[in-house]
Amino acid sequence: MSKLGIWVDFQQKIVCTELRRQDLISFSEWAYDASDCAQRFSRTSYLGYRIWAVPCMRLMRKHPSLSRALAVVVRWMVADIKHERGVSSQSHWMGRVVRRGIFWPANRLIGHAASLAVPTGQSKGDSDCAFVLKS
Repeated sequence: MSKLGIWVDFQQKIVCTELRRQDLISFSEWAYDASDCAQRFSRTSYLGYRIWAVPCMRLMRKHPSLSRALAVVVRWMVADIKHERGVSSQSHWMGRVVRRGIFWPANRLIGHAASLAVPTGQSKGDSDCAFVLKS
């Protein structure tokens, strides 16, 4: 069960949760994105997401301009989600490109590459980014 009482664990959405914490996206925008990710994340894509999202969150806390820029991109992605679900009749070209052409493929690619490596001193499911290639 989610800590917020909805269908997704808010800790899974690192970047959007940080944007919400900074009040740069609305709860509704966060919920659309979180529910989409809850439906689409696989073990591999979530591993890929965590690898880049944790350092990104740390940078967002140091650089407010990065957070503001990412909030714009998240709003584009949410517009694409709304169109895909039939909530909005207007498509969003940039949201489609970012979400379907960059976000999901990058998460899968990074996650797959990470799954080919073994974390030093950890099991494969842990999220540390110090990897050593398998022999």
